[in-house]
Amino acid sequence: MNNFNEKILSRITDDFQVLAKVVLRQQNHIASLLDNNKDEALYAEINNDERIIDSLEVKIRNEVINTIVLYNPRATNLRMIISYYDMTAYLERIGDLLLNISNFMQHVDIQGKIFGDFKKILSKMLSTAENMSQNAIFAFTCEDLQLAKDTIELDDQVDRMHHDIRKTLEEQYTGKALSQQEMADVLSINSMSYNIERIGDNATNIAESAIYLVEGKTIKHWDNEKNKEDILEAGSEG
Repeated sequence: MNNFNEKILSRITDDFQVLAKVVLRQQNHIASLLDNNKDEALYAEINNDERIIDSLEVKIRNEVINTIVLYNPRATNLRMIISYYDMTAYLERIGDLLLNISNFMQHVDIQGKIFGDFKKILSKMLSTAENMSQNAIFAFTCEDLQLAKDTIELDDQVDRMHHDIRKTLEEQYTGKALSQQEMADVLSINSMSYNIERIGDNATNIAESAIYLVEGKTIKHWDNEKNKEDILEAGSEG
């Protein structure tokens, strides 16, 4: 690329970093709601950040498309630009999932027994998904294959916690007479768990984009798990 094109790539990078920062801030907001879901100012911040996320997503996507169409970047830079395009979509989805969780939190009685029974595992699940998001972004920006691999492996923990929550809810409350608030708590907890699990999936997608950026190989949707493991293993050895 010429110098002018390098400036455009730098602008995409800067906008992506802002997007990542806002999404990670949203995760901190959601964690705070687990302790206090009556903070109207916090909900206002969450909604404002969601608008920022949506605006940045549109801006970055347009920048990527314009750069490809107007400047015909070389293969290496094209791979990075495409990776930014994909990751912007993943971060925007994470933002949507976090907004969903904040909406469900508004209906929960955090002082009630049901939420109290699940608060610890929800908090751990959310913290793990947050770590995955942070590590995936860092793995991409620093081209750290080992960190990308570690992030992907963490997804199994989030999946197990989601499975445990669903199983426990089914065993304890299926067929049981519940008050309106208790029913709202059960449904909200199940939905929050699902949304956190999806955050983990999108963080995994970002980590896979980091591997694609560095190795030029994609491991997404591969049926051959052995080949997928070989790529991850090769990355850790390099």
